[in-house]
Amino acid sequence: MTADNAALVAWTARVAQATRKLLPKGGDLAWLLRQSMHTHFQRLAVLPVFGLSRGPVRVLDVGAGTGALCLDLAWMCGPEARITAVDNDAHGLSLLRDLAAALHLAVDARLADAYALPVESASQDLTLSRFLFQHLERPEAALAEMVRATAPGGRVAVMEVDDGAWFSYPDEPPALERLNGAVRQLQASVGAGRQVGRRLYRMFRAAGLADVQVLAVPRVRLGLTYGRDSELETHQKEFYLNQRDRLIGAGLMTAAEFDEAMRALDASFAADDFGFACEFVAIGRVP
Repeated sequence: MTADNAALVAWTARVAQATRKLLPKGGDLAWLLRQSMHTHFQRLAVLPVFGLSRGPVRVLDVGAGTGALCLDLAWMCGPEARITAVDNDAHGLSLLRDLAAALHLAVDARLADAYALPVESASQDLTLSRFLFQHLERPEAALAEMVRATAPGGRVAVMEVDDGAWFSYPDEPPALERLNGAVRQLQASVGAGRQVGRRLYRMFRAAGLADVQVLAVPRVRLGLTYGRDSELETHQKEFYLNQRDRLIGAGLMTAAEFDEAMRALDASFAADDFGFACEFVAIGRVP
């Protein structure tokens, strides 16, 4: 299912307007709301691979956060669709509900754990997650729950990052490499980590899914999104700043090393450096 370009542009503008109004309520999730705006077209480009159509489809978004993905699905599938969003963060779900109301969309937002989804077995046509597995200690168990929730013939999909698919020109300065390495270590200490994308194929095969495909979704930073963009620069810096105290507290880097890395990031922005990243989308069918 696709929408014409004018409809996509109008939809992204509506979402951006509603999201900006909600930012003062965002608190520690304001960065996530901003990220959802910056990556909107990237998400929309991927949605057609799920094979959804307008009508009474049943979709479960696991680890929905503030609703970046499920709101797009609710818009594309129409009012007859049954969209369920699950997350273990009550604040995020509250923001999701506010956004859904502002956009006049019906989303059933439920507070629950990815390892115990609050839906009946074989009750969904599509069960998916985006940027969740990197935070989970047991992603295979979460995938098994997603398979359980999905009806025979239905699809399971996981969208994830893999930092191993990143390169830049010129090469990143050592200070920034150290910072990114520390971020990977920190996340891997509490979950699957930021190189989980490469693991999805085997996970899906081991879970018994059929017709498994893994798509690579490129994301290029040439300067920034389309040339220099101070708003996006600020957002990218906030990603690191939000983790500063934890990185230092875990002994992964010193305050001086962190500050040096942020200066290197500013210099990379100023030099309009090229960067390439790749995300992975794994899709499988429940037999």
